[in-house]
Amino acid sequence: MSTEPASDEFAFELMKLLLQVAWADDDVAHEEAGALLAFAKRSQLTAEQLAVISACLAGKSPLPPPNLGFLKSRRVDVLRAVKDLLTSDLQVGAAEEAILTQISTLLR
Repeated sequence: MSTEPASDEFAFELMKLLLQVAWADDDVAHEEAGALLAFAKRSQLTAEQLAVISACLAGKSPLPPPNLGFLKSRRVDVLRAVKDLLTSDLQVGAAEEAILTQISTLLR
């Protein structure tokens, strides 16, 4: 039995969380969008999932809520990915710092 579905589910749930983080300051920097799309492609998300991510990054679709209960099991991986995203545009604002703290608390 393969564990791929769980890995795929983790990647998509993480992407949904990262979208929330990217939009925390009401703006998605070009570097953030690029980093998210590159991560999504490396994570081998389905074409449908990539379309959802792209639409959200473009502000054309509402952000899907992440399953935090599912993400708790990989808290360290999640926080590392969030921190990587926050530093991708080299401008970590107060709103982004606050959301990192909130995510850390939610995943406990």
